[in-house]
Amino acid sequence: MKNTNTLLIEILTEELPPINLFQNIGEAFTQNIRNELKSFLSENIVATDKIIVTPRRFGCILNNVSYVEQNMEIVRKGPAVATSLNGATPTPALLGFMRSVNIECHTDLEQKDGYFYAKQTNKGKTLNDVLTVALTTAIKKLPIAKNMRWGDNDYSFVRPVHNLLVLHGTEVVELSAQVLGLTSVNYTYGHRILSNGAITIDSADSYVTQLTKIGKIIPEFNARKELIQHDLIVKAEELGLKLNEIHGLLDEVTALVESPAVLGGEFDKIFLEVPPECLILSMAKNQKYFALLDNNKKLTNKFLFVANIASKDPKVIINGNERVLSARLADAKFFFDVDKKHQLGDFTQKLANVVYHNKLGTQLERVIRLQNIATNFADLVSVPKDTAEHTAYLMKADLTTEMVGEFPEIQGVMGKYYALNNGETVEIANAIEQHYYPRFSGDVLPTDKLSILVALVDKLETLVGIWGIGLVPTGDKDPFALRRASLGIVRILLVNQLNVTALLNMTFTAFLDKNLNPNTVEEVYQFILQRLFNYLTSSSEYSFKNSCVQSICATNPQIFSQIPMLLNKLQNFAENPNNQSIITANKRIENILKKNLIATDNVIKSELLIEKAECQLYEKYATESAQIVQYANCGQWDKYFEGLEEFNLLVANFFDSVMVMDEDIAIRHNRMALLQGLYVMMNIHCKLSELS
Repeated sequence: MKNTNTLLIEILTEELPPINLFQNIGEAFTQNIRNELKSFLSENIVATDKIIVTPRRFGCILNNVSYVEQNMEIVRKGPAVATSLNGATPTPALLGFMRSVNIECHTDLEQKDGYFYAKQTNKGKTLNDVLTVALTTAIKKLPIAKNMRWGDNDYSFVRPVHNLLVLHGTEVVELSAQVLGLTSVNYTYGHRILSNGAITIDSADSYVTQLTKIGKIIPEFNARKELIQHDLIVKAEELGLKLNEIHGLLDEVTALVESPAVLGGEFDKIFLEVPPECLILSMAKNQKYFALLDNNKKLTNKFLFVANIASKDPKVIINGNERVLSARLADAKFFFDVDKKHQLGDFTQKLANVVYHNKLGTQLERVIRLQNIATNFADLVSVPKDTAEHTAYLMKADLTTEMVGEFPEIQGVMGKYYALNNGETVEIANAIEQHYYPRFSGDVLPTDKLSILVALVDKLETLVGIWGIGLVPTGDKDPFALRRASLGIVRILLVNQLNVTALLNMTFTAFLDKNLNPNTVEEVYQFILQRLFNYLTSSSEYSFKNSCVQSICATNPQIFSQIPMLLNKLQNFAENPNNQSIITANKRIENILKKNLIATDNVIKSELLIEKAECQLYEKYATESAQIVQYANCGQWDKYFEGLEEFNLLVANFFDSVMVMDEDIAIRHNRMALLQGLYVMMNIHCKLSELS
């Protein structure tokens, strides 16, 4: 058997459940197998992996897998030479060590650094030796919420398993024990309808080709996805239309079919009276269909879907899918027509019957809080108070509508349509939709003042309220999406000149009757600050250096909107090698001030300046520091950092020739006052010591 070859593992199952499992199970299994067999992988190149996922199978194909792992040499340390021999006779301690390493004579041991050492060679294991445990472990670690049992309760997995194909090159890897009641074989099964009987796989390398030609399925997930995507685009172009993309839908459809065939259908144009978001969601969520748009991005009555078989008479399949979709869309139209008969405010009153949280009251109580907070925020964003209060009253109303009850994903969207139907202004209708913005990482931000106001109100109320009752995110658990809310707050505040602590304090006052943790505002502020750090250092929009972002975060900034421009200038300042002296000196000043907390009025007395270097430094500080501080406070960062750069040589000369801790207490205090003034000037809105 050739030592290095391709390893194929395919696990054939009953139909796997469709909820968020398909691609995840393939990727997770592949990674788990890699981790378990890492000593067998001669080339650790993940890009060459092939992930196998279909509705009835999962597995992987790994290239350059050794059949026998390399021998490993181990050096074991024994007892000290000085205490291990009585003359030429080994002591019991040395004899015990010799037995443990299977050496009969102590002269066969090596002596180094005063100790005995033994070299041993561990012979490499074969795939046969380790694959049983590797498979069992990899399967147990899969992200499966709930298993089922079969075979007299002897076996447990998400679905019963029927076949285990394991090949290394052309050879079956014989397992040392059964896995899920199966032994390894060299055959598998193809499409339930288009293929007949077992298919013997010639080699791991021929698996994909054989299963495609004989089994009539495309086993590799990514290859099947690319084919479906290509066919969808081509079919849409043939109709003169464009595919409406929904995140995750292509992956889900890819996982539902083994032998994909893209077909098209249409529905009655009367359904286009329903908001397009409802129709698109109904098609995608319930039927896994792809909506089609015209050149103006307007929804049409045509759609595409992916069948699991290329039928000789596709019209039969198309007609069946059109009938099912018509029933779904009829439901959506019914919900929409029923909801339009009511005023949006009527739905708000129904929120009294919906519990938000037992410690925070009903959703209607929450709406009253949102109104309170929105009124307090109104002046900050130049929005009329009555408009802010009215919008806050309506923005959660659609939660009790029939349409949102059926499609929770379009809350806010339906509120906008119902608001317009009730005669509300476009501004208020848009704000009702956009108060959820940004809904996810990279999503658009609210566009106008009213939308910005209610988006902040909604997120801050959630964050302060849930945090204040002790439901703080831990690890990967964040059931109330507080991380997402705080990231949304960060993104909005980065483009709006608002004080974050002021907003938090106003929000906290709306909960005075709920007995929140009194430290909530400070704790939430630090939580937001951590999201700010993460976003500025590792998002698709920003990638500033950690040290520069931390330099600003260390000052507890209140106005986030000035930070990106400041970071650009600060990063340039920090990268200039000529500025390292002042950055280092700043750290030195910080350490001196920390260690010498002395009572002083910080008034610098010129008559106590006796050294030339300190006189020159003081003269520069006295004449220019006020202007430099003014530059920083006005956001004139170029002039601010240029001003600091002019202190480079003066500060270096000061520390080279002046003893700060002079024996004369008055002189010492005076020099400390000078350093204190310099430190304040050099650390406005950024802490330079974080750069050192």
